[in-house]
Amino acid sequence: MKTISTQKYSVQLSFEEIRLPPFEDILVLGKKCPQGKIGVSKSFEFLVPNEFDVVEIDNATIEAVFINKRVLKKMDKTVIIKILTEKIFPFVSECEMLKVDFKLKIFYDSIEGDF
Repeated sequence: MKTISTQKYSVQLSFEEIRLPPFEDILVLGKKCPQGKIGVSKSFEFLVPNEFDVVEIDNATIEAVFINKRVLKKMDKTVIIKILTEKIFPFVSECEMLKVDFKLKIFYDSIEGDF
């Protein structure tokens, strides 16, 4: 008697909406990233004109940081760069682009005044 084998398969499927560019807050660009600062800047001008500021960085591995202007309305870029320098830059290789989700919350302890 001949045995007939059957093939089975299983598929797991998921999807989500993407937006261009594929990040919202901050992009850190390594010095040897294949796209380069000029290429990324030109792409942004086509995709999301006038939405990001470019900050050139004097660092051994980092070339530039692209910061969404809505983040800059809430916090000064020197403070943002200081935070990134301490907490993010040590983990970036010179050949990569790193997406940074920069969730900023502003709160006040006490607001007083006369009516």
